[in-house]
Amino acid sequence: MKKLFGLSLILIMMLTLSACQGGSTGNTVLVLNPYADVDWSQNVQVLASLHTHTTHSDGAALPHEVVDFYHAFGYGALAITDHDRITYPWTFSDIRPEWEDRDPEALGMLAIPGNEYHDNPNEHHFVGLFTEYLAEPNQAIETTLEALFTQPQAVGFFAHPERYWRIFKTYEEGEVFSPSWYRAFFEQYPVEQLLGMEIINRQNARPYQRDLWDQLLTELMPERPIWGFGVDDFHGDRLGERMGWGFTYHFMTNPSSLDEFRETLMQGRFYIGFTAIETEDSPRIESIIVNARLRYIEIRATDYQEIRWYSGVEGEFNTSRRVHTGVRFYYGAFTGDYVRAEIVRSDRATDAAISYTQPFGFGQEEE
Repeated sequence: MKKLFGLSLILIMMLTLSACQGGSTGNTVLVLNPYADVDWSQNVQVLASLHTHTTHSDGAALPHEVVDFYHAFGYGALAITDHDRITYPWTFSDIRPEWEDRDPEALGMLAIPGNEYHDNPNEHHFVGLFTEYLAEPNQAIETTLEALFTQPQAVGFFAHPERYWRIFKTYEEGEVFSPSWYRAFFEQYPVEQLLGMEIINRQNARPYQRDLWDQLLTELMPERPIWGFGVDDFHGDRLGERMGWGFTYHFMTNPSSLDEFRETLMQGRFYIGFTAIETEDSPRIESIIVNARLRYIEIRATDYQEIRWYSGVEGEFNTSRRVHTGVRFYYGAFTGDYVRAEIVRSDRATDAAISYTQPFGFGQEEE
């Protein structure tokens, strides 16, 4: 009996180990890891705000005040993206004599040129970065992007897509603001130019943007990644509006390099944060471990309650589909083309704090 009990115990242990490593079998391989080049021993994370407004367009705070706001909160990179205006460089007195200048190098910040294209109210807003190109009045978004991406350094992303696309609406193929309409742009322009789309804007008032993100990722991954962005879309203290809702953390070896920052945008070497409490941070990612032999992705982070993994969509309205919960995602037998993670401290409206990774892409190894 003791021998039989021992054999049974060994069998149970083997089955348990097999279950814990369930993703170690199968033909699925990781073909796209946006964090593959991150040096986790250094792990310099630059906090960035990439969609911000001042009184130069419709903001309530002066340009130098906006810079001071973000500097005080520890941001290392800031793009002032006034509507159809270039508020750059930070010699603001050249625009209006009464405005004060700011020196990004002295502040330890990266000043990123750009603007938000929105002159035509019937067209999609778009954030252009590393460019001083201005569109003509009432210019169609197709014309704007075609001209923008002739600029050698220009990159950009779609702003607040849920303002135009509606999750509960049934679209015809190719209809304006339909998922297929967005898909056509991502198929036309490479990720080194058309980076992606906002998934967090201000206080997360448009939560279905992540559902659209997953719809597009389902159709385009892993060949064509779409990077997600979190932004304040800050307009100052008008109507009590605050900052620090949405942001991005960029993994860099040289935090003072504009060229390297631009590389993080193109490669997806950053993650998105959202918090409902202005003085708090979202969970911080300490490392992402990929074990190619056992075929898993593991996320190590600080101050969180749960890690949720999403891939694909489900249901009548194609909402994001959760496929796993836990620090490790075994992908060996996974049949989806991608997965992304959400590191959640709280998802309550009053104290929400969530970080979002960029998508990881999968393929099938040849037998």
